[in-house]
Amino acid sequence: MEQSSRYAARRAAGPQRLSALAHRAVALLLAASTLLPLGLQAEPVRRDHINVELVAAMDAAVPGEPLTVALRLEPDDHWHTYWRNPGDSGLPTRMSWTLPEGLQAGDILWPFPERQPLGPLTNFGYSGEHFLLTEIDIPDTLEASTLPLVVAASWLVCDDVCIPGSADLTLELPVRDAAQPSQWATALAATRKHIATPLVVPAQYAVDGDRLRIQLQPDALGDTANAVYFPATPELASNTDEPVFQRTDDVLEISVGTSEYLGEPPTQTEHVVVLDDERAVRFQAQLIGPEALVPVEAASAPGGSGFSLWLAIPFALLGGLILNLMPCVFPVLSIKAVSVAQQSGSKAAHGRAHALFYTGGVVGGFVLLAIGLLVLREAGERIGWGFQLQSPVFVAILAWVMFILGLSLAGAFEVGTRLMGIGDSLTHQGGNRGALITGLLACLVATPCTAPFMGPAMGFAITQPAVIALTVFAALGLGMALPFLLIGFVPAAARLLPRPGAWMLTFKQLMAFPMYLTAVWLIWVLGRQTGVNGMAIGLTGIVLLAFAVWLWGRRPVSGPQRVVLAAMAWAAVLLAGVLLASPLLRSAPAQAVETTSAHGGDWGDYAPDRVAALQANGQAVFVNLTADWCVTCHVNERVALNTGEVIAAMERAGVTRLKGDWTNRDPVITTVLERHDRTGVPLYLLYPGTAGAAPQVLPQLLTPQRVIAAIDAL
Repeated sequence: MEQSSRYAARRAAGPQRLSALAHRAVALLLAASTLLPLGLQAEPVRRDHINVELVAAMDAAVPGEPLTVALRLEPDDHWHTYWRNPGDSGLPTRMSWTLPEGLQAGDILWPFPERQPLGPLTNFGYSGEHFLLTEIDIPDTLEASTLPLVVAASWLVCDDVCIPGSADLTLELPVRDAAQPSQWATALAATRKHIATPLVVPAQYAVDGDRLRIQLQPDALGDTANAVYFPATPELASNTDEPVFQRTDDVLEISVGTSEYLGEPPTQTEHVVVLDDERAVRFQAQLIGPEALVPVEAASAPGGSGFSLWLAIPFALLGGLILNLMPCVFPVLSIKAVSVAQQSGSKAAHGRAHALFYTGGVVGGFVLLAIGLLVLREAGERIGWGFQLQSPVFVAILAWVMFILGLSLAGAFEVGTRLMGIGDSLTHQGGNRGALITGLLACLVATPCTAPFMGPAMGFAITQPAVIALTVFAALGLGMALPFLLIGFVPAAARLLPRPGAWMLTFKQLMAFPMYLTAVWLIWVLGRQTGVNGMAIGLTGIVLLAFAVWLWGRRPVSGPQRVVLAAMAWAAVLLAGVLLASPLLRSAPAQAVETTSAHGGDWGDYAPDRVAALQANGQAVFVNLTADWCVTCHVNERVALNTGEVIAAMERAGVTRLKGDWTNRDPVITTVLERHDRTGVPLYLLYPGTAGAAPQVLPQLLTPQRVIAAIDAL
């Protein structure tokens, strides 16, 4: 509108202004003619979170002389693009040239990248202004007066989300007999110092177990005290592993963990070693068998995951703390809430002891789980986090325990019963023993949930020696118990608690209902694992236990009737135990997995071969590895994966949705979890529609925006 108004005003001024305008136009053309040696520089193009531009080192093209041009990229603060090997995620920048006949552009000359760690992942890329150089050969027969250069550039720019971008960029330079440095000459010269120099030396590599061993002549690289290694060939070496440089009189060896995606090792690979801030070399290595390597004294190498104990411990602490916000833990927190409320009026020493015993129960529970997990894995079992919930017998027992605790909280067997003492010890008046048992129970019911930060820490732990693994699991338990530990030891926190009063009886009884709901949910899981018959056994056990509680509560103080009723109660409990031996609790239903979610959206059955076939046909694939007992999985499906906007985004992008069910043990899914350093579900993988391309791993807590951003980045 503003331009139209100016245009209308000029027309209204009439012919008397045409002469003045003509003089101004001539003056502008004369001024522009003095700038022709600088070339017709295009303005930078603005895309989402990045400026891009095509620039040249010289202000003119000279026939017979190579011309250095560059793609200038300037991401916003905290955003970055990727190197030729992007690392564990991302995509490299691409450049496709359209040049006049007779001209040829070389490959991108990549400056060495920055290491960009992101939790357990490591990417390689660039932040801030950077240049990707290309040499263009100009023939000495070039006769044109100007040289138009056109490049189609594409990139991926990322912060906490990734946004693909592209632009067609044009740079037109005059053709002259001589040229002067342009305004970009200094920056391009500085970039050239960061481009690895080709090193033509004999080099070999071999895959030796889970290590990649690269060997060169002992003096090939000079001083490697501060050297940094980058694998230029993608999916060859672990991007997170810390390389080990070893030199003997006969050989220089670079040893690094292999990539989890390494298939058949390529015959020839490329490697980059940065020796100092302004010196890097690149070389090619030929594949040989490990038996042909020059022997080198073994050195201690870091774990292939690149995840140290000192990083795993804070991850576990934070993950344990967040577990308190997970829905699976709420029922036991209701027990603890009753107990804490009743402790608010007690002595400080009693509160501290109570907090310590609860912490001991939680930490001890996680350590016991870790021991069971490690022992079973050592025995050859392929299991992970939440493995006990893959046992229908354990699920049935846990459902019964939750039901009994609900009865206790509701006061169903308080009057005149010794069972009241058991219930109280578990809930509100049992002192230190009750706090310890409540902590153990909190650990057990936490296993259906996986909190952020837990996955990398647990994946690291199960690959380490027992002492380190138990330390990480203990840190997870300490994080979960931390809020109640603070209440016990920080007087200011304890003073925030309400005073004991008559309200506590109502509150305690109200807390019974989360227990009942948890029992219902566990019986549903049991039905999904074993079918309707298994669910019937679980419900029958609940009836028998309720009958036992009723009989126990009706016992008189003394007399033969007391013995009879007690015997009948124990008989009911024994019969419930016999039900656990039923073969119906060990047989999976014929159709354990529904591929159509109850909340909307069709899911196909997951199989690795199916993913490979879909990628080979150019289709992207979203894989959802889940379990019926995984509360986090159900929440993610409800709030993100099965929402209309996410389903629509997947349909637009042609993404096929596959679901793998880990409710019962499945070695195929366990293998996938291990490959991505996870011990349990959920695991969300988004595969691009390129044959053999590695997937993007999504977070364990999803939002629609996060899923859609990942889809848009394909």
